[in-house]
Amino acid sequence: MIPYMQNRTILQYFHWYYATDGSLWKKVAEEAPRLAELGVTAIWLPPAYKGDSGGYSVGYDVYDLYDLGEFDQKNSVRTKYGTRQEYMEAVKAIHAAGMQVYVDIVLNHKAGGDETELIKVRKVDPEDRNNFISEPFDIEAFTKFTFPGRKDKYSPFKWDFRCFTGVDYDNKTKEMAIYSILNDYGEGWEEVIDDEKGNYDYLMYDDIEFRNPAVREELKRWGEWYCQTTGFDGVRLDAVKHISPEFENEWLDHMRKATGKEFFAVGEYWAPGNLPLLLKYIDATQGRMSLFDASLHHNLEAASKQGRDFDLTKIFDETLVAARPDLAVTVVANHDTQPLQALEAPVDPWFKPLAYALILLREKGYPCVFYTDL
Repeated sequence: MIPYMQNRTILQYFHWYYATDGSLWKKVAEEAPRLAELGVTAIWLPPAYKGDSGGYSVGYDVYDLYDLGEFDQKNSVRTKYGTRQEYMEAVKAIHAAGMQVYVDIVLNHKAGGDETELIKVRKVDPEDRNNFISEPFDIEAFTKFTFPGRKDKYSPFKWDFRCFTGVDYDNKTKEMAIYSILNDYGEGWEEVIDDEKGNYDYLMYDDIEFRNPAVREELKRWGEWYCQTTGFDGVRLDAVKHISPEFENEWLDHMRKATGKEFFAVGEYWAPGNLPLLLKYIDATQGRMSLFDASLHHNLEAASKQGRDFDLTKIFDETLVAARPDLAVTVVANHDTQPLQALEAPVDPWFKPLAYALILLREKGYPCVFYTDL
């Protein structure tokens, strides 16, 4: 008799427009047993730390990585999803139901600096980031992060302009633009995989400078603290397209060695219809992490739009799940593909049951179900 082996299934337990009432952690704790009965084996939770918009933050405008809804910062103690205590209880409930917890790691940028600094920059062409369109000049930037509400609890580290490669706002002139910071850790941007926009290191807010060794060490210390605090089982790495693969490799290697856990990792490298870029990133990270199959999502969206004109025998052509099924996390939707988001690309409702059948009813790939679809 062949023993039964359940294929694993992730549930992304949040969406962009979830209510700002602080209820999500309590809700997932209550629903955990039912979710396990449905066949979910891992819950992907949203960023749990304080964002610049406080209790309204979805979590990607990161302010303080150590504030899990514990300190009065950004006009709120709790996050959009609840308090630190409620977060910890949610993690315990998920584990008690026999599921794993995947946490959202957002290390590309910080937002909501506490103080400004007069710093020297060069203005950048937003469509060609390697084209500097000004001589060096001074701007007033919110690059000083002191976290006065936390008062050095968990970490005394203070962030300043030397911790960032670029910013997008000059408080002196009130101008929005992309400014490359002149600091001690390298000329211009860090090296990334893609040459989109010349160099796509800079995405938004205050872009973290991973060439600064003090920054790398602080993010390792924080990662250890976060794992020891929550006992997470895996990570979803945000915006890896805009982060040096060398740092991601260093951070993952350190975390796995320091914690003694070979935890699961999936990176968000969103390159719809561009399988070669996904494979190039996998090569650069030497298989340390899985990736979301943006190529398959592209095909699913196209099939939903084209209907009878789409050849379903080609639905898996040029997809990560076909090329590297061992490192493919398959999705039909996520928070970024929702309407009104920058990566808006919703699969039409009539095709969604078929799309989920294609990812859930096959051995290859690691399927991820989206909150609103469940």
